[in-house]
Amino acid sequence: MDEVMLMDRSRILHEALEQCGWGNPDEVVQRVLRLDLGLPAEDEFAVICSWLGKCSLVHKLDQQQIPRSSRDTYQVPDLLAVFNTANNQYRVLIEVKTKQDRCLTLRAKDREKLLSYGEMLGLPVLFAWKYHGLWMLFDISLFKRFNKNYRVEFFSAISNSLMSLLAGDVNYQLGEGVGLHLKFKRNELHDNDEDVETWKAKIEDIYIQDFNGEKNYTFSPKILSILNACEIEEKIEVDSEYISQSFIVRPGMGNMAHRTMEKLLKMSDAVTNIHWRSLLVDESPLHSISDFQSALDEALRQKFVKYILLQHPQEYPAFIKDDDKAKGVH
Repeated sequence: MDEVMLMDRSRILHEALEQCGWGNPDEVVQRVLRLDLGLPAEDEFAVICSWLGKCSLVHKLDQQQIPRSSRDTYQVPDLLAVFNTANNQYRVLIEVKTKQDRCLTLRAKDREKLLSYGEMLGLPVLFAWKYHGLWMLFDISLFKRFNKNYRVEFFSAISNSLMSLLAGDVNYQLGEGVGLHLKFKRNELHDNDEDVETWKAKIEDIYIQDFNGEKNYTFSPKILSILNACEIEEKIEVDSEYISQSFIVRPGMGNMAHRTMEKLLKMSDAVTNIHWRSLLVDESPLHSISDFQSALDEALRQKFVKYILLQHPQEYPAFIKDDDKAKGVH
């Protein structure tokens, strides 16, 4: 265990002891386990922001605040993040939420405390909302009055998400017919067990077909990662001499970069759930799928990816500068 990992584990133990005291070892153990799993949504969103490429800094904010009377005025958000677009740098505060309902509710007093904290520091307050595996990032101004509290509906949140503009997330779609094709030549029957035949075979042909039907023999491992993260239809053709195997991307299926990252991480270890906290300490598992945007650009040039979409919000929040706003189609 390296020094950084050891410090993280020590901090978790210290925090658990602060919250539970020394008198109940079982409670301390359970608290350590909960903390080690993290506040998973916060850890997950921080890792996603780091991986997408536009975030130069993201860290948690300690929410133990004194004097106690300050809690009547201020609420400390979960994260502070610094995003860099081609034109500007944005320093923002982020409150992280996970909820499966189509509306996210915010108490009026919590809204006022978050806004007061942001105004004191001169920073905008954003919400990161995970809804059925989909992350959205939006300004607190989207919450509208509803009875005594405030709420934002899913359609409003996703239509005004800043995940692309600030964090660098993209939507993309592969073209119809794109897929990996392999052709094996049978050499020798190795085993025959009732209805199952096992053959020794050699690969005679391997290529990726683009959406124009052309064969591409030169492609990088990152292109294969993009294909692996898609929904695939497998086809096998067998004759007396050859076995042909095809992995075709299911047509009409869109993807989001941040969801692709999660799929690729799960593929690297299908048995274990993603431990987001460990990725905050050790980023090495992310290196194999780093610079995803360049992989998409390469796939676009080779006619594997048909569309790459950079979503802009329907309404820009006040802090977004004019040179980062879409100019429209002329």
